[in-house]
Parts: sequence; C-alpha cells; structure tokens
Amino acid sequence: MIYIIFPILALIHLGVLFLGTDIFLVRLISKIVPILYLIALSVGEGRWKTRAGIWLGIGLVFSLGGDTILAFPDKYFVFGLGSFLIAQVAYSVSFSWGNPVHFLRLIPYVIFGASYFYWLLPGIAPALTVPVAVYVSAICVMGWRSAAREVSSRDRWLGILGAISFIISDSIIALGQFTPNKLPFHGVWVMSTYYLAQFLIYLSQEEEE
Repeated sequence: MIYIIFPILALIHLGVLFLGTDIFLVRLISKIVPILYLIALSVGEGRWKTRAGIWLGIGLVFSLGGDTILAFPDKYFVFGLGSFLIAQVAYSVSFSWGNPVHFLRLIPYVIFGASYFYWLLPGIAPALTVPVAVYVSAICVMGWRSAAREVSSRDRWLGILGAISFIISDSIIALGQFTPNKLPFHGVWVMSTYYLAQFLIYLSQEEEE
C-alpha cells in the first residue's frame, strides 16, 4: 500500500504548492501528512525492533519537526536546520549499523559538499556560516553511509538514490536561501525531491527488518 498511499499524499501537497494557496493550515497539514504516514507505517511494521529501524524512526520524527518548523517564517530557519541536522545524523547511524566504513566512497560527497558550500559562502550570513557548514557535512556523511552499506543491490541503490535526492532537495533550498537564483516553482522542486528521498530511504531498509 505504501506504493500507492505515499505518492498520493505527496502529490496532494505538491498540488497545494503548485496552486499557491495561502491558507497556512492547508499548507502545513498537507506537508506533514506524508511523513506522519511513514512514521505510523514504521511503528505498524515493527521497524523499532531493530537498531537500524529505531534510527530510521528517529530520522523521520526529526524530519517531521523540521518540516513543521520550516513552515513558519524565515526567522525560525536555524531551528528547522537543527531538526533536519539530527535527522541526517539519525539516517547516517541507521545506514551505518552493521556496515563497513569504505572511506573511498566518501570522496565524491566531500568534493560536492566542499564545492557547493564554497559557492554558497558569499551569500551566507556570518552567524549561519558554521551551522550551514555543519549541515552540509552531515548530509554528505549521510550520502556516504548510504553508499557504504553491504546489503542487497536493491537496498543499496534505493538508499543511495534516496540520499542523493535528499542532497538535491537541500541544495535547492540553499540555492533559494543564499543566492538570487531561485528556481521557478521552488517549493515544488524542494518538496518533490524531499518526498522522493524519504520514500526511497524508507524502502531501502525493508529487507533489514
């Protein structure tokens, strides 16, 4: 059912964004329901019975927190960033549990993270320089840990594609936040890649229950 219900819930919010409704509760509720569904599914499927599943659940909960906080004015941006930072750490731990290190697989993520941060740096307020650097590091580590898993080819690629989708989503957010190069339908691009990331990451751990 996840293959039907989650995409429908995600498309409802994308439709709300595309139509540009100004009703705050409609935007907020439609935004958080897909992640609430994954949290409920995680509990119902007993993901909490494994260590990797527990950390996956923690990542979902703090993603929900970040979604909620970022629905409010920009002055709360740093708190939303903090909530998603914890989510990234949780996903990294979930991906890492019982898996090897594979330092070489870190290299492409380091190159991307350092390059993108350097490009964004002129537009980042001094007070946010360290928080943004820490967050970029965390999401790149999450991507690396998804690539370092010794699991089935299906689960590894779902995890890698999910992590890359998360990186793309956060990169689009940073593009709009710290540069004048905001994409048309910015919110639709952010949330479509974000929902795809959460969906793929969740699916990537189905065989580890």
